[in-house]
Amino acid sequence: MIGWVILFCITHIIWGCGYRFDKAHPRDSDLTPMDFKDSSFIGPMFLYMFYGFYDAIFQCYAYWVLGALTNSSRKLAIYAGWYKGIQSAGAAIAWAVDDQKVPYSGMYGSSWGLLGGSLVIALPILYKKIEETTSIEKDLKDTDETLEDVLGGTNVPATGVSQYPERKDSEIA
Repeated sequence: MIGWVILFCITHIIWGCGYRFDKAHPRDSDLTPMDFKDSSFIGPMFLYMFYGFYDAIFQCYAYWVLGALTNSSRKLAIYAGWYKGIQSAGAAIAWAVDDQKVPYSGMYGSSWGLLGGSLVIALPILYKKIEETTSIEKDLKDTDETLEDVLGGTNVPATGVSQYPERKDSEIA
């Protein structure tokens, strides 16, 4: 929950700072090229860096949430595929919206709203579904997997103790 609060605050801080830049540059304005030697370069450069920083934080948090929802690699693959599918669809829509020459402010507001909205929608899931630990039996509920499938049959004992003797350093080399 602390991670959610931090991500929610970072979302609005970075996008709030970006809004100041966005409102000064409407789509119909004449954008002049900018070089790194220009004094006005430093603000947009840091803003761009913070967008990349935010993307990394958001992605890591999203994958952490997905991983915290289940220990089953099969379920996790489905969750991750669904997440990446939605993300790719959003990217395709963004390109189409830009092709229609929608004002930058509308595109910016929709991305800010989708990010903030996704965090609000995720809050009940985080609160109700994420636990300190998930038992294998609970993870296998509503799947076609068995305990033997997950533990690897007779190769892996249920106690989690390795059946293989430890090797000496001289044997590894």
